Amino acid sequence: MMAFFRLSQILLLALFLGAVSPLWATENSPVISSGAKALKGIKGEDDRERVDIRSHPWRTIGRVNRGGAYCTGILIGPSQVLTASHCFWDARRQDWVVASAFHFVVEYEKGQYGGHTKVKSYRLSKGTSTASPKKAPLEQDWAIATLEEPLGNEFGYIPLTELSAQEVAAGGTKSATFVQAGYSRDIPHMLTIHNDCEITGFQRSSKNKGIIFLHRCDATNGDSGSPIFVRRGDGYALLGIHVATVTQSGNGVLGVAISADTFRFAAENGASGQK
Repeated sequence: MMAFFRLSQILLLALFLGAVSPLWATENSPVISSGAKALKGIKGEDDRERVDIRSHPWRTIGRVNRGGAYCTGILIGPSQVLTASHCFWDARRQDWVVASAFHFVVEYEKGQYGGHTKVKSYRLSKGTSTASPKKAPLEQDWAIATLEEPLGNEFGYIPLTELSAQEVAAGGTKSATFVQAGYSRDIPHMLTIHNDCEITGFQRSSKNKGIIFLHRCDATNGDSGSPIFVRRGDGYALLGIHVATVTQSGNGVLGVAISADTFRFAAENGASGQK
C-alpha cells in the first residue's frame, strides 16, 4: 500500500524544456545504452522503450511545439490537449505566450507526423492565470489547450481514470499497471514509454487545490505534460501528467505528477484563465 507524503519533505527541482540530437532504436528495445550517462529523471536503469506511434493509445500523444522548445501533451477530447502549464510560460519575458505561437503534432517521429494543428487557446488552472508558474503550487501546473482542428476525432483521445487518488493509494489497482509515455530531452524525435513503472505516494495540497503523486517512471526534460496511464488489460485511462522531478531524502530522485482528480472538473466543464 502506498503512503500519502508531505510536500515539506521533498526538495522540488523543476525540469523544463530542451532538445538535443535524437537516438534511435528498434521497436520494443531499450533506447539508451547501459554505458550512456543518464539524465536527471532516469531512476536507476533506463527503462524507456520505443513504441508504434500509429497504435492506440500512443497516437493520442504529441508534442506541444513553440520554436525549438516543446513539451509533451495528450488528447483528452476531440480538440482538447492536456499538458503542463509551464510549457506556455516564457521565462525570458516573464509572461504567458499567446496561444497562436504553439503547434500540436501527433504520431510524431523523426520529423514525420500523422497530424498537426495550431493551438487556438489554452486555459490554465485557477490561480496561475497571471503569476509565474514558479510562484504557483505545483499541483496547479496543468493547462488544457483547445486546438484549431479536432485531431481527436481522427487520432482518438484518452478518458480520465475513474479511480480516485485515494483508491490508488489504498491499493485499488492491483490488477493494473502504470505506464508513462513522452518525448524526452535526449530522444526528442521519438516517443518512448516506461512500462510498469511505480507510483510511490500521493499528497493533497493544504489548501485543497489538487493532488500530486510521486513516481519512479523514467521522465526528464521534454516529458513535462506527459501522461501516466492506468492500464487494465488492453484498456488505458489517464491517471495524471508528469510535471517535475524531485529529490526526496532517503528515496533519491523521483518524478512528480498531477492526479486526474485535480483537473477532472476543468476537463469536463472548462477551467479559468483563458489565453
